[in-house]
Amino acid sequence: MKTLKVNFLNNYVNWGQNAEQSVRYALTGIIEKADNLRYDLGADCLNYQIKSARATVCKGADLRAYLEKDASTAYIYATREGIAYIMSRAEYIEFCETFGTLTRDSAKNGGAEKIRLKHETPTMLDWLRARA
Repeated sequence: MKTLKVNFLNNYVNWGQNAEQSVRYALTGIIEKADNLRYDLGADCLNYQIKSARATVCKGADLRAYLEKDASTAYIYATREGIAYIMSRAEYIEFCETFGTLTRDSAKNGGAEKIRLKHETPTMLDWLRARA
């Protein structure tokens, strides 16, 4: 696992969108609007899927099957401390299995199962630091 220092641009109220835009800027030097591109059609930036605390990591309960269709080849988790942890698919699976939780969409969004990352905690940060 590698790390990248990120200076947050704070152009969004939504933390996930802000993290995505800021990591994109750190990687490319270009400020672009955060997207909502489907995971099987392309990555968020270059070949990376970018996530942050409380992000949905997959629809359904089978992370590995979901990732088989994922267009990304590497993954980034951006912390509120301004560190982006760059992970291989295997590292990302371990991270999601450790810090993800099975939940459901709201009833108005269909109530389907999904895996979502938990809140950012000292335990999560220690886990990331130990592997970087």
